[in-house]
Amino acid sequence: MRTRDLLRLGLVVLFSSVSSVSAKDEVQLSYPSKVAAAKGKEREKLFSEWMTNQNISAHVEEMGKKGQQILFFEYNAPTDKWRALFSSKVSFRGGYSWWVFYGEQEMEAKLNNEIKLGRQPAFITREGNAYAMLFVTPEHLEAARKELEALGVGEPKIRK
Repeated sequence: MRTRDLLRLGLVVLFSSVSSVSAKDEVQLSYPSKVAAAKGKEREKLFSEWMTNQNISAHVEEMGKKGQQILFFEYNAPTDKWRALFSSKVSFRGGYSWWVFYGEQEMEAKLNNEIKLGRQPAFITREGNAYAMLFVTPEHLEAARKELEALGVGEPKIRK
């Protein structure tokens, strides 16, 4: 009986240390990107029209062929439509991704997954319970953030 108790204790210690190692690698959003109201008129002029998910995806592809990279987007949950801003000043060759998630846990799971894939958040915005996010490779992060800052979109703050 004592051997069984020692074995259980050893397994508990082993599993808790394994889970704490993986938990150390996880990050959380401290606060999302601030979107400056002062630059709202400037952004408004640059947005595409509101589109369905299928249409915005096709539009992003079409704009990419024209040398225009998606840089910022908004999602309107009540209408289930998207609109985006594009830039010819940046090109995310080597990978990028853009997402909308409902709920903090889902967003943070995607945040951690993207970081494990080697991408960093260029912006993360929150509207109600919906989070919009753009991830880019580290070599494109500075250029993306510079362009976003010019549009009044701040850097998200994450913590380990």
